[in-house]
Amino acid sequence: MIRVNLLPVKELQAAVGRRRELTIGAIVLGGFAFVLLVLFLVQYYRLSSLASELASLRSEIQALSVRLKEVDDLQNKIKEYTNKHNIFSDLNKKKSGPVGVMESLSAATPPRLWLTEFKETGGRLTINGTAADNQTVAEFLRALAESAYFREVELIETAQDGKESGPFKKFSIKSVVSYLPAPKSSTTSGGVKESTKAGKQS
Repeated sequence: MIRVNLLPVKELQAAVGRRRELTIGAIVLGGFAFVLLVLFLVQYYRLSSLASELASLRSEIQALSVRLKEVDDLQNKIKEYTNKHNIFSDLNKKKSGPVGVMESLSAATPPRLWLTEFKETGGRLTINGTAADNQTVAEFLRALAESAYFREVELIETAQDGKESGPFKKFSIKSVVSYLPAPKSSTTSGGVKESTKAGKQS
């Protein structure tokens, strides 16, 4: 009877199987490492692109900040110049205001009316005078109300003068005077108030 020793063949087959498993494992590990490398490279590229974009945005933000500062400085200068211009304009108006008030008062005074007192306290004005008749006083009131320098024109009193020189009317008017007048509408003359105490009117 012939006996054949099969042990080396089995060992050889086992060794081949182990080599195959190692080869497959190496291929799997290599493929996994390749995938990880590709993912790493992709992420690295994305991070590099984002870093470059971030640097560009920071540069743009810095440039815009410089321009914004220049704009703010320019706005501050414009505001400063505007304030100075307004101050000079107000000073000129206040300087010419009393002259305008007196010119307006002179223009509003009818020929047959004479002023005896012109008193101003805190923007409140009292005007006393003598006129030929009530119609002349009314004309004077309307002219004052149409002026941009006088507001809230109010007739306080009219009375007989009591002098022997003729039938003249004494009158008293109160008003608010503005040395920086605002433009008045054409309907201002309708706002004249008359609070007449005429105990001696004829």
